[in-house]
Amino acid sequence: MKRSLVLAMVLVLAFEIVLGYENIQEAASTATEKVYIPIIAKGLKASFWEPVKLGAERAAHDYGVEITFEGPQEEAQTQEQLDILNIALARGPQAIILSAADSKATTPYLEEAQKAGVPVIGFDSGVDSPIVKTTVGTDNYGAGELAANKMVELLDKKGKIAIIIQDATSQVATDRRDGFIDTVEQQYPNMDIVAIGYGQGDTKKSAEIAKDILEKNPDLKGIFGGNQGSAEGIVNAIRELNKEGEVIAIGFDSGKIILDAIREGVMVGAVTQNPQAIGYKAVEEAYKAYQGQTLPAFIDTGFEWYDKTNIDTLEIKELLYE
Repeated sequence: MKRSLVLAMVLVLAFEIVLGYENIQEAASTATEKVYIPIIAKGLKASFWEPVKLGAERAAHDYGVEITFEGPQEEAQTQEQLDILNIALARGPQAIILSAADSKATTPYLEEAQKAGVPVIGFDSGVDSPIVKTTVGTDNYGAGELAANKMVELLDKKGKIAIIIQDATSQVATDRRDGFIDTVEQQYPNMDIVAIGYGQGDTKKSAEIAKDILEKNPDLKGIFGGNQGSAEGIVNAIRELNKEGEVIAIGFDSGKIILDAIREGVMVGAVTQNPQAIGYKAVEEAYKAYQGQTLPAFIDTGFEWYDKTNIDTLEIKELLYE
C-alpha cells in the first residue's frame, strides 16, 4: 500500500515537472516570438507625423507589436536618417517601416535587411526599391493631379502659376510635383508654370522662396504648396507681402496655419491625406510581412480636397490636425 502511494506521488511529481518544463518552453517560445518593428520617418517636425504615430500605436496595440517611431527632426537630413536606420537594423527587428528621405541612399541598408530576412515596408514617402514588400500611403501623383485641376478651375484655365515642394529626392515629393506639373502641361496649354521651388519642408525656407517668386512674378495668379511646410511658407509670404486675395494659394496636409488661412480666405483650399490610416496600415502590413504573407505593391489610404465649404464636416475633420 505504501509502495503504491509512493509510486503515485512520484508519478504526480514527474507530471508536474514535465508540465512545468513545457510551460517554461512555451514562455521562452513566446518571448522569442516578440515582434519588434522600428518605424523611421523622413522628418518629425511637421505635425503631420503626430496622427501617423497615433495610428501606428493603435495597430501596435491591436497586433501585440512593439514599435519605435524615429527620424530626423528636419526633412532632407539624409545622413541622419541613414544613421537611425543603421542602428535600427542592429537591434534585430522582425520588420522595418521606412519613409526614405533619399531612396537611392538607403539601398545598401535595404540590401542588408534583405540578407537578414527582415522585410521592409515603405510608408508615406515610401522607398523606390524592389526590395520593399509594399508601400502604404497616398497616391501622391493623383493628389498632385487633384491640386492642379482645382488650381486651373479656379483660374479659369489660364495664367501664370508656381509650385513649392519639399525636395527633389523623396518619392512622395517628386510624385506630387510631377502629378501637378504633368496635368497642367499636358491638359492646359494656357497655363504657365513659371517657377518650381524646393523648401525642404521648412516653413521659413519655403516662405523665402515664395516671397522671391511673388516679387519676381508680380502677375502670378496661383501657387501650390506640396506639403505642410511648403504651404505654411506660402501663407506667411502672402501675408507678409499683403497679397491676400491677389493670388490663388492651394496647400497640402493641414496644421493650424493652413486651417486658419483657409477659414480666413488667405488660402483657397488644400489636399489632405489620411495620416492615421497611413500609420495603422503600415504596422499592419509589416506584421503580415513578418508572417510571410504576400502583399500588394501599393496600399492607397486616400486623399480629399477641402476648403471653406467642407472644412468643418465630420468626414473631413477626421483627416485634419493642428
